[in-house]
Amino acid sequence: MGVSRPINLDGVRDRLADLLESGERVLASHYRSELSHQDMVDAERFRQWRVGCLAFLAEAFGTDSPYLREYEFSCDSPYLNAVARGQAVLRAAREYLSFGRVARVEELAAAEVFNDLIAIAERRLAAGGAGEALTIAVAVLEDVLRRNARVRKIAFRESLDDLGELNRRLWQAGVYPVAIRRKIDEWRAMENAAPGAAERRTAIAAMLRDVRNFIADHLA
Repeated sequence: MGVSRPINLDGVRDRLADLLESGERVLASHYRSELSHQDMVDAERFRQWRVGCLAFLAEAFGTDSPYLREYEFSCDSPYLNAVARGQAVLRAAREYLSFGRVARVEELAAAEVFNDLIAIAERRLAAGGAGEALTIAVAVLEDVLRRNARVRKIAFRESLDDLGELNRRLWQAGVYPVAIRRKIDEWRAMENAAPGAAERRTAIAAMLRDVRNFIADHLA
């Protein structure tokens, strides 16, 4: 099985903008049916647009996402009000994407939790709790790697594989380059290192900044 590639959020946003524009063109094809006396849109344009929206929402937000479910339920026929509801779902998706670099709703929630934990670690470090800050950062990092492995269907032993083994497996699967693997190994080694207090605080502060960036780039 091939490894899924990271989602290009600029491409996602561009595609979403295109679908919203296409939706406006579908709305512009509005006419009043003489048979049903209902406000309709051109059926062929609607079907083509709807298929594109369904494929986009499934790929960008996941097959179980509330956006896809709401779109399927609300925009199921070439009635004018159905297309308007579909456009509303796409606009809601656009608002969510504007909050960060994650591409799925569940990822956004996880990113908020992880970033809160990193903020706690930064406060503990400022208060002199270097060891606590480091423990939190390593735990967050390991969770992010586990999520990556699960989403990408990379085999690992859930209760046995530690951060080092997860890092090795993800690197071997091509999730990130060797430079990232080495950086994670450096972070992991910091747990057992015993530099001077000032040097240790500086190193951990840099690690926290880098882990926050890693979450933004590699949360899956």
